[in-house]
Amino acid sequence: MRTLMLLVLTIVAVTGLRRRKAGEKLLEEIMENVDVMLKQRSKMNLNQFVKDVLPSAGCSEKHLCQAAMVMMNTNLKLSMLHRRLFAYANYSGHHHCSVPASEEHRMEVFLTKIQKCCQELYSKLKHKRHVK
Repeated sequence: MRTLMLLVLTIVAVTGLRRRKAGEKLLEEIMENVDVMLKQRSKMNLNQFVKDVLPSAGCSEKHLCQAAMVMMNTNLKLSMLHRRLFAYANYSGHHHCSVPASEEHRMEVFLTKIQKCCQELYSKLKHKRHVK
């Protein structure tokens, strides 16, 4: 019985670690996608106006879900960034989220905020992993 319990606890611990690493990997990929888009400076994409759903500070997984929803109405709706934002929303358990009425900003500002949000969430995940 002890052996079975140790096996179960080991499986739970490893699964939890893989899950956390998956979140880190998705956030890294989102940040890389944003970097590429900002460096390309495509006028068609960066001058478009979108709803501002991301706060300047204190962003959460829900905000990335809302960002994915906002991107559905843009030229970037078929991009890898959009797919990865939805993947992260699913990973974090935010399958459905609503987009509140808000001001609009240029896509370039929106992408920069996505990147900052991902950096913030990435730091939190890394910190949790080192604490445990």
